[in-house]
Amino acid sequence: MRYTETVFSPCSRGEAMGGKFIKTLNWVEGLTPAAVAAIYILGSLCWLFLAHLVFDRLLAGRPELRPLASTALEILGVLVMATIIYLLSKKIESRHLASELIIREQAARDGLTGLYNRQAFDDFLAQSIEYAKRRKECLALLFLDLDRFKAVNDRRGHFAGDALLVETARRLSHCAMRGEDIVARVGGDEFAMLLRQPDMPDGPGVVAKRVLDAISAPVLIEGESLKTSVSIGIALYPSDADEPMQLFKVADSALNQAKQQGRSSFCFYGGEWREEREQRIQLEHGLLRAITHGELFLVYQPKLDTASMSVIGVEALVRWNHPHLGTLGPSSFVPLAEKAGLIWPLTEWVLKEACRQAADWYHGDSLDLNVAVNMSPSVFAHDDLEEVIEKALHESGLPPDRLTLEITEESLMVYQQESLEVLERLHRMGINVQIDDFGTGYSSLSSLKHYHFQALKIDKSFVSDVVTSSEDAAIATTIMFMSKCLDMQAIAEGVESEAQKDFLSSIDCRLMQGFYFARPMHAAEVTLFISRLTPGKN
Repeated sequence: MRYTETVFSPCSRGEAMGGKFIKTLNWVEGLTPAAVAAIYILGSLCWLFLAHLVFDRLLAGRPELRPLASTALEILGVLVMATIIYLLSKKIESRHLASELIIREQAARDGLTGLYNRQAFDDFLAQSIEYAKRRKECLALLFLDLDRFKAVNDRRGHFAGDALLVETARRLSHCAMRGEDIVARVGGDEFAMLLRQPDMPDGPGVVAKRVLDAISAPVLIEGESLKTSVSIGIALYPSDADEPMQLFKVADSALNQAKQQGRSSFCFYGGEWREEREQRIQLEHGLLRAITHGELFLVYQPKLDTASMSVIGVEALVRWNHPHLGTLGPSSFVPLAEKAGLIWPLTEWVLKEACRQAADWYHGDSLDLNVAVNMSPSVFAHDDLEEVIEKALHESGLPPDRLTLEITEESLMVYQQESLEVLERLHRMGINVQIDDFGTGYSSLSSLKHYHFQALKIDKSFVSDVVTSSEDAAIATTIMFMSKCLDMQAIAEGVESEAQKDFLSSIDCRLMQGFYFARPMHAAEVTLFISRLTPGKN
C-alpha cells in the first residue's frame, strides 16, 4: 500500500484556522437571540465560578493583586457583552433587511405569474433609458397581447385563463435568454419585454419570432389541448421615442398594427405604415376643419334607364379638396370619419348640400332628378337623423320623393330594429330607400319581407365579371329575378363595358350606373350631360 505524505505549511495552517473562525462566527450568527442569551448566562456563571476558583489558588499568597484581577475580569465581561450585543444587533439588522427585500420583491412581482408587474417594469424602463442615454446604447421594447384571450375566459372559465397566463409567462421567460432582458406582465393579457443592447438591426425581430413560435405551441390545460397566439408591437430607443411613456405608446401603436395584419404577427413602429398613420392623424385633425371651412364638395354620377337612355337620378359622392394633399376620394377619409366620431357631421353636410343642389336642378333648370345619398350604418343610432333629413328638405325646398337614401345590408343587421322603425317613418314622408352593394354584406333577406325597398343595387363586384364568370352571372340574374318578385327595381352599378351592358339588358336590367356611361361630375357638368342626351329639350 502506498501512502502519500501531506505537508502542511504555515500558510495552510493559518488558512485552516481562519476558516474555522469564520465557521464559528457563522454558527453564532445562526443562533436565535434566546439561544445567545442562554449561552451568555450559562457561560457567565461558569466563567465567574472558574475565575474565582483560579484567583483563589493563584492569588492565595498575594491579596494586593485581587482588586486588579477583579477589574480585569469586569473588563473582559464588558467586552464579551459588547460582542454579544453586536452579534445580536447584526442578526436583527440582517433579518430586517432580508424581510424588507422580500417585501420589496413581492411588491414588484405579479401575484399570478411571478413576473415583474407594470409599476416595476416602468421603473426598469426609465432607469434603462437613462443608462442608455449616458452610454449611447439602444433598447427594444416588445409589447405583447394574447390573441382571443377573452374567448378562453368566457368558454373555459377563469381558472383556465389563469393557467394560460402562467404558462405564457413561463415561455416568455425562456425566450428572454439573456440575463439583462426583463419580462413583465403589464395588464390582464398584456406582457412586455425589455431588451437591453439588442443585436441590431435583427435582434428584436429574432426574439419576436422566437416568442411567436413558443406561444403558438399547444398548451395542455385541464386535460385539453389549447392553441393560442400572440401579437407583438416593437418600438426602439432612441429612433422611435426617447421617453418611457412615449416608447410604450408607440409600441402600443405597433401592436395595433400587428393585430390589423391578422394577429399572430409582429410589427415594428418604424416603417412605411408609420408614415401612413401620421398622415391619417393629420387627416382626422383636418376633417372637422374641412366640414366647417368649405373644403368639401360633391360630385354626381348619373343613373340611366338604358331603354330610353335617359337620366333618372344621380348619386351624390363627397370629395375633399385638401389644402396640401389635393382632391381626396371618400375611401381616404370616410373610414377615418367613422373612427374619429365625425361621420355624423359629415353625413349632415352631405344631406344638406345634396338636397340644395337637387332643388336647384328641380326649380332652376327644370330637371326632375332624384338625388341619392349614402348613409353609414352608425347614423341610424343617431336620435336626430329624421329631424336633420326633414330640415334639409325644408330648407332646400326639395320634394321628399326626390331624395333617395342608400343604405348597406350592415345597417339592417347591426341596427335592425332601429333601422326598420326609422325607414318606416321615412317611407311615410315619401323618401325612397335603396339597398346599396346588395349581396356583399350580411344576409338581409328577412328584412326584405318586413320593408319594401325602392330598389336593390347589384354590387359592381358581381357586375365586373358577369361576362366571364358564370357564378357572377348567376348571382346577378338571381338578384334581378328576386327584385321583380318583390316588386322592386334593380340597379346595376359599376358598368364599364358594352359587353356588361348587353348582358344586363338581356336579363331585363334596365337601370345602370358606371363609367361606361359617365364618371362622377360636378353639378354644372350634370346639366350639360343631360342636355346632350336629350338635345330636343336644349
